[in-house]
Amino acid sequence: MPEYSQKQTTPENIQQSLKNKNVLKYLKFIRVVQYLIIFYFAIMHFVIMGMYLMSKVSYYGHLARGYFNSFKAVICLVVIFSEFIYSKCARNQNMTTTIVQIVFNFIFIILLVIDVVFFMQQFQNIDYGPLTIINENQTQIHWYTKKRTSSMVTVDDIIYSDDSKSNYHNVLINRTNFNFQISDISALTYNYSLPSQISKFVVMTDIHSNGHYIEQMSSDYDFALFCGDYSYGGMAHEFSKTFKKSHNKPLILAAGNHDSLGQIDQLITRPTNFYQKIGQNGFYFLYVLSPDMSHHSHVDNSRADEAILFLNNNLHLSENDSNVFIVSHQAIYSTGEFGSIKYFTVLMENFIQEHPNSRIRATFSGHDHVFASFYKFNTFFFVNGAGGGPLDPVFEWGERSWTGTEMSGPLQVINDRTLGYESHIQSYQKYTRTEVEIEQGKIKYVVRDLDTGAVLKIFEQKME
Repeated sequence: MPEYSQKQTTPENIQQSLKNKNVLKYLKFIRVVQYLIIFYFAIMHFVIMGMYLMSKVSYYGHLARGYFNSFKAVICLVVIFSEFIYSKCARNQNMTTTIVQIVFNFIFIILLVIDVVFFMQQFQNIDYGPLTIINENQTQIHWYTKKRTSSMVTVDDIIYSDDSKSNYHNVLINRTNFNFQISDISALTYNYSLPSQISKFVVMTDIHSNGHYIEQMSSDYDFALFCGDYSYGGMAHEFSKTFKKSHNKPLILAAGNHDSLGQIDQLITRPTNFYQKIGQNGFYFLYVLSPDMSHHSHVDNSRADEAILFLNNNLHLSENDSNVFIVSHQAIYSTGEFGSIKYFTVLMENFIQEHPNSRIRATFSGHDHVFASFYKFNTFFFVNGAGGGPLDPVFEWGERSWTGTEMSGPLQVINDRTLGYESHIQSYQKYTRTEVEIEQGKIKYVVRDLDTGAVLKIFEQKME
């Protein structure tokens, strides 16, 4: 008769058995959570990447190329690590469980590799340009090369060169009509021309490294005006995504708060505040934002004072201009996230009222990623901040909350961030650009939807 050994039941054995059961319950819980994460991020990954591959480079496509990739990569690492812990701790695994583990680990390793590759691509510097930037009575030719080279450009068979080697290249040409070639980046010959009389220019801002809409721009305009934030940190790899398609058309550039964190001085070589005359049109560029990004308003009062002083000291430069425009990355009035900043808004209101005959037709700004329009003091105030960066819904308690796609008519002034709301005309949370058409005796401001190409709104202004 076989003998059976009996294991004595002791308090220690009972406690160990309960402990093992608790461990198994914990491991089963990890397994459930792990499967949920697996399915959620697998679906999110392919949906978002699908949007990107189908060129739906709007809000979600833009995130797919940046933030989501790094976040999903971390999650993949966590899931793989938890899978490893489970496989080491779990007991009595059968063949089916082992195969499932291997398959899911393989899927997540593939996803991780894809995410890491896409994430690393965000920081790859590539050649971009050339950009032709209006700089007083000269033309600044700007381009970037991944390898440090000398700055050499051939303009109408004349070679302009600088023997010092650099990644950023800037050459000033004392002409506004010429052909040029840069052998370091292309064998193409570019034609540059700035008309003496302007009939149309386009305004966009807050591109934030999403050059999708710039690439789609037609060439039926005289020059393009950008109000800042071409990047998130002012780095070369970000500029290369914004300006990866070269344009023969003249550009005029203002700095944004994000650009000022990095190497924007390599792209914009002009002072903080400057005046530019183009035909019979005068443009005053102002910069009032604080370098301290932790400050919510981003407005530096001393810089705002300097901007107003600059306007007062240089207003005579536009005394013969038919139209005057003011460009500032910070908005004077806005329905977007930051809204108006009282100190700067009051300064600008006072300046415009003190100079009623200065022919200030409109102000253009960005910072808030929306389109917004106001009309006050015989002047249009436009926010053109929906040029490529993520749109900015306003999530606040009370009447300032705005999470729709369109808002019309006068609004209620409820705090310092809603100054000018009584003069509000129209706002959109859509990707847009503003086309300014200067005709005989009037100016038309055409707001165009960048996704559909449809005209959303036309504002007309008599030139009195």
